[in-house]
Amino acid sequence: MSHRQLIAALCCSFGLFSATSLWADDLTATQLLPETTVGYLEVTDTAAILSNIYDHPLSHHIQGLDVFKKATETEGYRGFLTGRKFVEIQIGANWRPALEALTAGGVYVAFDAKTQGAVALVRAKDEETAENFRAKILELSRLNEAKNGKADPYRDVTVYKLDKKSAAAVVRDWIVMTNKGELGKSVLDRLLDDQPAGRQAEVAGTLSANPQFKLCHALRKKDSQAWAYGNIEAIRDAGAAKKLFEGKAENPAAELLIGGIQSVLQHAPFVTADLNLSDSGLTLQLATPWQGDWIPEERTYFFGADHKGSAPTLPEVPDTLMTLGTYRDVSEMWLRAGDLFNEQMNDQLAQAESGLSTIFAGKDFGEEILGSLDPQMGLLVTRQRFENRTPIPALKLPAFALVLKLRDPETMRPELRRTFQSVIGFFNIVGAMDGRPQLEMDMTKEGNVDLITSHYVPEKKDQDSTSAAVIFNFSPSAAFFGDQFILSSTAELAKQLATAPAVRESDTGVNTQLNLHADSIRETLIDNREQLISQNMLAEGHSREEAATAIDLLFEFVRCLKGAGITLRQEEDSLALQLHVDVNENP
Repeated sequence: MSHRQLIAALCCSFGLFSATSLWADDLTATQLLPETTVGYLEVTDTAAILSNIYDHPLSHHIQGLDVFKKATETEGYRGFLTGRKFVEIQIGANWRPALEALTAGGVYVAFDAKTQGAVALVRAKDEETAENFRAKILELSRLNEAKNGKADPYRDVTVYKLDKKSAAAVVRDWIVMTNKGELGKSVLDRLLDDQPAGRQAEVAGTLSANPQFKLCHALRKKDSQAWAYGNIEAIRDAGAAKKLFEGKAENPAAELLIGGIQSVLQHAPFVTADLNLSDSGLTLQLATPWQGDWIPEERTYFFGADHKGSAPTLPEVPDTLMTLGTYRDVSEMWLRAGDLFNEQMNDQLAQAESGLSTIFAGKDFGEEILGSLDPQMGLLVTRQRFENRTPIPALKLPAFALVLKLRDPETMRPELRRTFQSVIGFFNIVGAMDGRPQLEMDMTKEGNVDLITSHYVPEKKDQDSTSAAVIFNFSPSAAFFGDQFILSSTAELAKQLATAPAVRESDTGVNTQLNLHADSIRETLIDNREQLISQNMLAEGHSREEAATAIDLLFEFVRCLKGAGITLRQEEDSLALQLHVDVNENP
């Protein structure tokens, strides 16, 4: 590894961390950065982050795995260790305490709209630590002066060239790295002109004096270990990320996922992010301001006409892999397609509607079929168990079901029953043409639950098979009870959902909720271990042993997790998207 690569790697590692410890009577990063800063990142406690990563029981568990030990024997990893040891020798300390001392006052990363440049400010524990970094690490850049250019003085400060565009300098306990000379000089000027007697919370012409930023910074979560700010208004005005802000999604799936969010981003002045790491996992929250009048009429389907649409709370069933609850008036979106999509997509939707209307006995698909469904809808995915049943498919797929609510159940229940039976008949006709098994249908009534189930009838040679075709994962079924309508890939899941205990009321303000359950995901993967190994051998050209090692590592990774989730929450004056990943503290 070259000296230049070492410097670049170390500098890049600093970009992963930042902080804003407000030291008494001292400059802060916001007083050094220009007012035209449109992107800003800080991490409040680098030592805590390193501890959460490297001292976590999960980290020790991973390091004890045979596959990890084998990875440390590769040439690439040995090269990394050699480079790290070289840095430790230069610094005169082990890498971790050295990094903690170097970033004790924080690292701040910013992007400036005026100069179109980025800058990273690293605040060391003290001037001695920063000077040691300058003398031992930055001085190495002189070895590449012929290629990158000579170190230049600026107001008696040595500016080191990291490459042809990037440079670094040290002033007292601050390390400044940037890819734009004008931006770097402005930061150095504020550091060099600093007068202790005249310091104040706000400095004219800097980020500290930006009213919008001040408000956001004051409201950041106190327990966040990292915080970021983006001036969306400035980014929009500059014409950047046009697709994100133009207001149109490319297809119905993307529109359903982010359409309403796009409308908010067309008007929101800023976005903030809070990151928190702990022994139990990671939480990241993105938030923007919110106003109801930012949502155009064609997108009222996303949040509801009164902007209070909430996701349903879904039933709990065993072996759940994933649940997704959301509020989307799909009928309204379908009818507004002309305002939401381009001409080509609208032509495709018109063709689809023609075919769907045929299936639904001439009824208008958007208005009469989709219009019969309440906007609260859910999707569940569960592990399938194949005990005491045959044939067993070679590839064991999860079961899934849509949980829907009917606006007028008395009218629509008979219509949907007939339609479901027609669809099963259609599948049989197409299946017969393709030589596939036929579906046999049953209708039962259990209490207040109407069930229409079906299953594929295997040929005699397949009746006891344990490696049957993938089609035997499916037994399309529908269930009706009260105003609920369940459309399921399997009869078992339809019955489970129809008889599950009543759920609690929806959480007000939660527009969309996605949850993943790692235990059931892992069990489903284990069910298909041999199939996954074979696929890895074909795709990667691995031997069976190599493929098995790779697949078992995937299983181990999933075992280290408890789950993950995403929540989109709309409050009175804010819209927040939260991601969480939960880990097993003692794997």
